[in-house]
Amino acid sequence: MLTFSHPTPAAIPDIVELWNAAFGPDLPMTARLLRQTVEGDPYYDPEGVWIAQADGQLVGWVLSKSMQSAGPELGRFQGRGGIGGLCVHPDYQRRGIATQLLDRAENYLRASGSPVTTLYFPHHLLPGIPAECEAALALFKKRGYSGFNLSVDMWHDLTDYALPAKVKEAMANNPEVELRPAQDGEVDAVIKMVEREFPGGWTYSTRRHFRSGGKVSDIVIAIEQGEVIGFCHTADWHSAWLLPSTYWFPLLGEYYGGLGPVGMAAAHRKRGLGLAITAMAVWNLKQRGVRQMAIDWTSLVDFYGKLGFSVWKRYLQAEQKIC
Repeated sequence: MLTFSHPTPAAIPDIVELWNAAFGPDLPMTARLLRQTVEGDPYYDPEGVWIAQADGQLVGWVLSKSMQSAGPELGRFQGRGGIGGLCVHPDYQRRGIATQLLDRAENYLRASGSPVTTLYFPHHLLPGIPAECEAALALFKKRGYSGFNLSVDMWHDLTDYALPAKVKEAMANNPEVELRPAQDGEVDAVIKMVEREFPGGWTYSTRRHFRSGGKVSDIVIAIEQGEVIGFCHTADWHSAWLLPSTYWFPLLGEYYGGLGPVGMAAAHRKRGLGLAITAMAVWNLKQRGVRQMAIDWTSLVDFYGKLGFSVWKRYLQAEQKIC
């Protein structure tokens, strides 16, 4: 007998096991990541999460949420809804379970008044449908979702990493610019710069980093004449909070790291500083002992390729109007 219900936190270990059975070793879910997503997301609503059980065995799960209560800090996601995860145990696939779970998630989002449903959002587990999941892609296309724009995660082994000549040249051409980890006393300056230049999601994630106890030095900055003009988030295996770039840390070894987002103030672009601050952030991670690292949710394959990164995982982002 198949039943549907809202899970409690006690179901997290079973959901982790289900996820790993459905996605295999390429996207290794951990209880740490799932708890962070559930307990650390201010927009999480238990009413938007469903599990399917067959004779008491957990065989399916869907995560959805509405950002109707979100303020402008979430930028383009404000007021939208999203499907953040959908999986069915391999032994129970092609029985309509995914469709029934998706029905419940979309009905919840309609009831919440969310006009658009995306398959990606802040506090995400995945920035889209894994490109190799053909059945999931077919399901969402059948349901009327459109777009399916490519986004990727990228990977780098830092064993032989060194600053590229182009980066050294950019630093030589900008001698008044200092690239270094932020220091105590610079938190407000970092937040103000990000808020001014990147209102929305990046401001939200930067504020959240400091609010959740993230280290000031995890933010690498570009500073010129006392003004913060660029920033880059970083994380390693010591970080209390998983960045999306470190979600799949079991694949990166014991000494893992990640970075992103990264951005330069508009008035200071076209100076080679965007690549330079990214390169210095990678160098900083290497100096901290990181051996393998990742960058998440990007389409800038050529940009990061200049630093030796290669495409690691591929996702397709889609959305549809449901109200």
